[in-house]
Amino acid sequence: MSTDQMIPRGGKFAVIDLETTGFSHAHDSVVEVAAVKISRGRIGPVFHTLIYTDTIPWYASRVHGIYAHMVQDAPSLAEVRPLFQEFVRDHVLVGHNIVSFDLRFLCHAFGVAADRPVIDTLRWSRQLFPHERSHCLERAAERFGITSSRFHRAREDALVTARLFLAMRDHRATLSRSGGKKEVKQWRSGRKN
Repeated sequence: MSTDQMIPRGGKFAVIDLETTGFSHAHDSVVEVAAVKISRGRIGPVFHTLIYTDTIPWYASRVHGIYAHMVQDAPSLAEVRPLFQEFVRDHVLVGHNIVSFDLRFLCHAFGVAADRPVIDTLRWSRQLFPHERSHCLERAAERFGITSSRFHRAREDALVTARLFLAMRDHRATLSRSGGKKEVKQWRSGRKN
């Protein structure tokens, strides 16, 4: 269940990112998971682990840089699942493309309820910047001056998405208070407040 209401500043959020062996939640495996807690507008504890799987296709490794030898001693999904569930319990889930991608894996592999409230920063990016062509995590983050030395790894992407979520939440609140006209013009011209 996607939630697009104004987000309270004091809410509890868990920003999620996954790396997988492919796009199918039914046939592919999660090889890395990360969750970053946000409480009272501050980034807090991080949950992160690689997850054991027998094989990782070359085309997946090419994207995220995780190879089979790196997960050989990692915990199994069965070991990780209860730890992850406890970490994100009672938190609204946030992710970049969580609605179209991560949520299917979260439901299938981690037992997350399909109707759990989620916030998708990809959708927020499309709403805030409809004139932009790219809304990938790297481009969306750059619009707010957020950088990372590495994309397509769960921990780093979750931390970037957490910072992006907070920046977008504040920007949406500013637009809501001002009617949005002034800020949208400034963002289109590349100037920020």
